[in-house]
Amino acid sequence: MPNKILLAATMVAGTLLFAACDDGGQYLGTPSSETTVPSQQQYAELLRRPTIDEAVARYEQARKTLQTRLTDELGIPGWADKHDGRQSGCANEFPGVDSRDAVRTFLSFITAPKGISGEQWADAKRIATEVGAGSGFTKPGVQTNKPPTFEFELRDQYGATLTLSSGTTTVISIETGCHLTTEAKGRISASATTQR
Repeated sequence: MPNKILLAATMVAGTLLFAACDDGGQYLGTPSSETTVPSQQQYAELLRRPTIDEAVARYEQARKTLQTRLTDELGIPGWADKHDGRQSGCANEFPGVDSRDAVRTFLSFITAPKGISGEQWADAKRIATEVGAGSGFTKPGVQTNKPPTFEFELRDQYGATLTLSSGTTTVISIETGCHLTTEAKGRISASATTQR
């Protein structure tokens, strides 16, 4: 009897192993070629977007405008730049694009030593919405309303995120979506022109 159970278990394991290997040359959990967007289409999408330098300049202006309005309208002074900006690749969103060509940037976040009060939070969200809309941040994201902790997030068409959060301090942070570097966009555009 134990031999029959062992034989049955071996047959089930063999069937599962065969099914895992017989997936058209793909490993389990890896998207098949039918669901992967070809790299030419991924590059074409990125070519339609501003370069990372253009995107960062636009978002820095939005951040500065939001900071100024929060100071002028809600009395949130003393902003400090934390100088922690960094970049990451775009392999998750654009796996067919060379990691040196496209990046996502985390702009250095700015903080104020004063938090936004519960009475001011509705006005703070209105200001963030107005400023964000001017830079393409029109899609709602995460929202937290647990006084004295608040968070309000907006997204744009490229997957960038503008976040206003407040507790004992107030923080404005922006993460870009994926964009080509200026060098990569110039090189790819020039190559496409010469191939015509």
